[in-house]
Amino acid sequence: MVKAFRVLAVCFVASCVLLQVSFLSAADKPQSYYLIGNSLTWDTVPSLLDGDVQWHVDCGKSLPYIFAHPEKPCVKNSTLWPKALKEKQYDLISVQAHYGATLKEDADVISKWVEMQPRATFIIHTGWARSATRASEYANQDVSGKMQHSPAYIKALLAELQKRYPKRKFKQTYAINLLEQVDSDIKKNKAPLKQITDLYRDAIHMKTDSGRYLMHNAMRHAMGQSRSDKGYEKLDPKMKQYLNQVLATLK
Repeated sequence: MVKAFRVLAVCFVASCVLLQVSFLSAADKPQSYYLIGNSLTWDTVPSLLDGDVQWHVDCGKSLPYIFAHPEKPCVKNSTLWPKALKEKQYDLISVQAHYGATLKEDADVISKWVEMQPRATFIIHTGWARSATRASEYANQDVSGKMQHSPAYIKALLAELQKRYPKRKFKQTYAINLLEQVDSDIKKNKAPLKQITDLYRDAIHMKTDSGRYLMHNAMRHAMGQSRSDKGYEKLDPKMKQYLNQVLATLK
């Protein structure tokens, strides 16, 4: 990247000295990232993302709830969204749909943030379902009710946002698709796992090694960052190799 240079003349009593000072061009500045969601956003491990990163994470809450009640998120080092989005323009913003909201409610809330951040690319972090209902939610084609972790819901949400903002760019993490791929591989004996719950640490959250590695790198991919194993150096090499194969299926 070529940097811009400016020559400054610094004058003293007896003489002038020419100084060459470099200034970073806009393209050289690190990109900024902001994530809004609940513990399924936290499972993407925002702190390990590259660049200038902040977040607002409130456990178990939907986007409409987070919008209406931003005061005390469960993750204490959150940068509250009213302050963050008012004081700074971000390059990429991730928002996570979750149980409890309808498609219109999600779209309305996200739209408010889109208007506050006119230059940002918005990423829909799909989150994922509880392990017990993952398969049925994934297959659900009905988007008229409350949010389900299904490609149909995410597709409809993205279509609505694109309709409202045809000139804006929207992306997604495809987290639910990755889990579906793993489940398919398990059934075909192509994965070093016995069942999909082996990636979960409880009813809904990802294991701190394998599951979080998968979701962290799904978020990195959506944000245009290269794959990373920082923080996951002790992950079993065979598992890491397999999860990298799954990640390679991302568009």
